[in-house]
Amino acid sequence: MSLRPVWSAAPAIPPAGRPVEDVGMPPAAITLGAVAKRYGRHLALERVDLRIDAGTTVALTGANGAGKSTLLGLISGTVSPSSGRVTLAGARAGDGSRARGRILGVLHHRTMLYDRLTGSENLRLHATVRGLPLGRVDAVLAQVDLRDAAHRPVATYSHGMRKRLSLARLLLHEPAVLLLDEPFAGLDAASQERLAQIVEGLRGRHTIVFSTHDLPRAAALADRVLTLAAGRIADDRPTEVQPGSERPAVEAAAHPAPFAPAPRGAAVTGFARTVAALLTKDLRIESRARSVSTAMLMLAGLLAVVLGMAFEPLANDPAVLSGALWVLITFAALHGLARSFDAEFHDDALRGLLLTGADPAAIYLGKVLGTATFLFGVALASVGLISLFFGAPALLGALPGLLLLIALAALGLTAVGGLTTVMARHSGLGETLLPLLLLPLVVPVLLAGVASVPVLLETGRLDPGWLRVLLAYDVGMLVATTAFFEHLLEG
Repeated sequence: MSLRPVWSAAPAIPPAGRPVEDVGMPPAAITLGAVAKRYGRHLALERVDLRIDAGTTVALTGANGAGKSTLLGLISGTVSPSSGRVTLAGARAGDGSRARGRILGVLHHRTMLYDRLTGSENLRLHATVRGLPLGRVDAVLAQVDLRDAAHRPVATYSHGMRKRLSLARLLLHEPAVLLLDEPFAGLDAASQERLAQIVEGLRGRHTIVFSTHDLPRAAALADRVLTLAAGRIADDRPTEVQPGSERPAVEAAAHPAPFAPAPRGAAVTGFARTVAALLTKDLRIESRARSVSTAMLMLAGLLAVVLGMAFEPLANDPAVLSGALWVLITFAALHGLARSFDAEFHDDALRGLLLTGADPAAIYLGKVLGTATFLFGVALASVGLISLFFGAPALLGALPGLLLLIALAALGLTAVGGLTTVMARHSGLGETLLPLLLLPLVVPVLLAGVASVPVLLETGRLDPGWLRVLLAYDVGMLVATTAFFEHLLEG
């Protein structure tokens, strides 16, 4: 999937009949110049020229497959054009996803929310990642009529409430452009009307582009209706409000101050803030659901019983104890990684974070640290399980050294495991492919762990050579996987 827009700082290219030198022309928010998109042999869009003026509301209509979602994807940057150029006002060449994150607010079919977090917590997470004051959260909750449900888990929300909360997520940073892909789809009549009133209240303050099959709704909400057919703009006409059918007004939240230039050192601060926000989010979700740690503990406990019975005659052999311990930790990691990343893919929550323009490396590192924390706890529990079922209290006596060894191993396993989990998920095979991708890459961690425990049990000290191997592995893999994670998103 690609989440990178094709930005241009060149002058906007107007469609035919609307030259740049027209006097009095309002500023353009969005311009597409001869944009085409091809998926293999299928031509989804064919040389589209389009100019959308700032502050206008445009509805995209047309049959399924006409190109509405593709056109929105090209504007948002989640789809790259096969040819042509997309220009957004305010974007500078090279700004990339960070500029897009400031300028755009994108509502997809999926609402990009975390079910285990409350409505307020979801918005606070996005506000923190963006570096916005948390006071904005209450303001946008009021704007979408969700203040009474702010402290309920999103899992308890209706579909209409989820849509409105997702819209609130977009409004946090007051984006210049709102892109809404079928915002009324799947809603009952009352929810559609409530959402329509909210969208109406945003008109004029934002440039809004939304797709819909509801032609009366398009005419009621939009200044301009574009009809797409076979990848082309078949019709482009303005709309008018009929006498006696004035659009309902919705109280608007106050405009925040414009974005100020980032102060010196803000990039480093923003990176650390994003890492901390993702780590805190994972710890909060796990403290409520315990889905990751419980699953890992159950598997570790089962394996401890089986291995304890199988190797009872060799229970006091340090090599056997070490092997059993690392089997438990490895299988717990394989099982837990997939579950830990499920929350990121469910409802496209990870993409929602990436659309903020936050550094993907910071998002990934925060996720790695959260999952490593769970694995570290389960690994310590595995020490107790091995001691219990093997009747080997020596492991508990070596606990101080084991703490350092397990912490380094958990970090390395999770750094590599997180990336391979994402790769396995993209392949469509999920947990089936994960062991094949992960195990060859973590051989140094397992070798260091298996070799270090017997030395620790016999001498009371960790082998410095293996410690250096683990440290070098962790640093190298953290750097490599965070960099490759960003590259994977572009692929």
